[in-house]
Amino acid sequence: MDAKEIKRNEISIAAKELFTDYGYKSVSMDQIAQKANVAKGTLYLYFKDKEDLFLYLANGFIKEFDSYVEGIVNKKLSLVDEIHEVIYNLLMYRKKQEFLYKIVKEAKEFRTQISCKVIDMLDNTISVYLEKRLKNAVEKGLIKPCNTTLLTFLVLKVYTALAFEWEEKHEPLNEREIADSVGSFLKQGLFL
Repeated sequence: MDAKEIKRNEISIAAKELFTDYGYKSVSMDQIAQKANVAKGTLYLYFKDKEDLFLYLANGFIKEFDSYVEGIVNKKLSLVDEIHEVIYNLLMYRKKQEFLYKIVKEAKEFRTQISCKVIDMLDNTISVYLEKRLKNAVEKGLIKPCNTTLLTFLVLKVYTALAFEWEEKHEPLNEREIADSVGSFLKQGLFL
């Protein structure tokens, strides 16, 4: 890493901590500069504005997730086991990453445009993966012919509802129970 990359990394770490603690809306570039021990003007050498910095952090998570999914695909699991593992580990990842949790919370509570945009980016990443795998399964005759775009939407909504809405009226499910429920639905309700 050269000096510029090190400085960019230091700024992004400071920003991530602040966004995690206070959310996007409540953090200023002044606070980020102070936390990173740099002049405010220095921030603008690395990031156009607060939104650019926030998106930089979100894109880092998306790259991590893409790399992770690639590792699962390379295991050559059955399709249902692959989807099951991806969904389970995505839930674990979202839970462990306080930054992502804060984005989800801010998007849900305040509907801030940037938080909603990041959630859409994350959801799109998983949707693209899932739809590609489902189309491939239809082509290979592993699942019944269907509208894979609609099926992708349904699978993601089921896991999202179990992860985030179920606990509003029921005893919360742990990540394994959620992934098992979705996996069972896929195996018994979809796969031949």
